[in-house]
Amino acid sequence: MNISKWRAVPFALLGLLSVAWISFMDAGSGDPASLRSISSSSIVVSTDTWEDPRNLMADSGHFTDSKSITLDSSNSEQAHAGFSETFDDQKIVIFLIAFGEAATSATYVERSIMSLRRRGEFRGYVLILTDAPDERYDGLFDKNVIIMHPKEEHMKTDFLYPSMTVKRFKTYVIDYVDVVPELDQVEWIYYLDIDILFGAPFMDLVQKLGEENNIGGNDDMVSKFYFFKHLAYQYVAQGGFMIAHRETAKKCLELWRREMDSHLEEEHDQVSLNLISRSIKEGKERSCRLTLMDQRDHISYPRRDGSLNKMMRDRSYTSLIHIRNTANDTFFGEGVHERL
Repeated sequence: MNISKWRAVPFALLGLLSVAWISFMDAGSGDPASLRSISSSSIVVSTDTWEDPRNLMADSGHFTDSKSITLDSSNSEQAHAGFSETFDDQKIVIFLIAFGEAATSATYVERSIMSLRRRGEFRGYVLILTDAPDERYDGLFDKNVIIMHPKEEHMKTDFLYPSMTVKRFKTYVIDYVDVVPELDQVEWIYYLDIDILFGAPFMDLVQKLGEENNIGGNDDMVSKFYFFKHLAYQYVAQGGFMIAHRETAKKCLELWRREMDSHLEEEHDQVSLNLISRSIKEGKERSCRLTLMDQRDHISYPRRDGSLNKMMRDRSYTSLIHIRNTANDTFFGEGVHERL
């Protein structure tokens, strides 16, 4: 599908960020190398960038509670404790989506996967859903990177904002994982925006988030998914990072998709998460559990004020580094980055 109104990547800014990225990657383990240094032969599965919505200015009191919050119909605000699960990287797949200019011309996907393999030290499976031609990623990645193309029936093109056509694919992550035999053992799907880099071992983050949010720590079969709390007061959840339990999350994902499809005029998928959150709190929605995870120590948002350079000088990185495709200081509230 040709998304005609897809926004072009700001290539001048991309060039500047690439210089910082190369320095960041070279500071990691291993020798400096080209993108093709991680190549072998990725799996291409045949099936019949977005940019993350803007984080608006955060209110000064947004981080007063550092606990995670689980929203469900029986207890709308519940702090978690007592986690004992140990995660296996073979039970996890990282899910990336790259459409349009971000897939065909930019190197966001390569950059993300290289940081995942090097600083993230993750050797497990990565699934890339893309509308780019097969040859675009041919030979770039190792055998644990799976390339898939979207199913035509999953395309919905009547949104007011064409980017929502792509964001809606987040609600199909289980559907695409389910058709890949190599992923039969996967229990958890971690969706990330392609403009997120990995600054520390990913499995350490998985374990920390599990302990803080009781991920996998209960045996009930309630449908559940997990998001970071949003920095802006307008939204409850940040859509750029999602954890979905493969066996149970489908009802939540279908609910999210129905809300998107019922609000074709909206530009951000977080609006639908707001509506789900409200329905859960009011007791109207009982089939889904939404957990909002504190993000303070886990993800940072470098600005064009030298904060990324400072991280590199100090050799101190958060687990996730969200280098935005449309990095513009006006998208960030003053002091937000320092409070993370």
